[in-house]
Amino acid sequence: MTMTAIDKFWELMLGVLSLNSEAFNLIQTLPQGEKAALYTVILAGFSQALGQSIVLSINKVKPLRFILSLVIATSLFTFGYIFWATTTWLIGQILFSKSIPYLAMPAAGVAIATTLGLAYAPLAFSFFVALPYLGVPISILLSIWSLLAFVIGLKVILGISISSAFWCGILGWIINEILERSIGRPVAAIGSWLANTFPAAKLVTNLKDLEKFLGIN
Repeated sequence: MTMTAIDKFWELMLGVLSLNSEAFNLIQTLPQGEKAALYTVILAGFSQALGQSIVLSINKVKPLRFILSLVIATSLFTFGYIFWATTTWLIGQILFSKSIPYLAMPAAGVAIATTLGLAYAPLAFSFFVALPYLGVPISILLSIWSLLAFVIGLKVILGISISSAFWCGILGWIINEILERSIGRPVAAIGSWLANTFPAAKLVTNLKDLEKFLGIN
């Protein structure tokens, strides 16, 4: 029976965590690679939601607000993934369309989205971000880890140098951040308004404030 990317899901995850380029080769060649990448994004989103749920539990929010906050956080996480994949594809077309005609094809966009999805593997540990003191450093570490994995994946699927892959990935990330803080800001504001519409005390989400809230010195 032919092995699929789903069958090798955990092997692919471990490959990404060790920054092994072979994992990105496999997910492009094995059947159901896109599905495996989607599962990775879902796992990363669930982990982030789990960390968020810890903060919400500490704040003792009501069940409806708890659920709504998790839905909003998950939606923003998903949009972030879509924005990053799309902007990276566009950056790739601008920088390498002449040398890599393949980038102009929709299949290239799918390949980049699949690669980025698998590169989200380190974010499966996002629930650790809720830890007092260590949360912020862990968040930075996981983001850099994921970015490095994505750069390696881009090098593999596009056949470009590591430096070109880095600029393609980092520029896509920067534009994604700009979009999230411009186009995405109204969406986040609406989400924040909805979450705060329900009667409850103001949420303590900043890690330093959370430490004070818990009485950690």
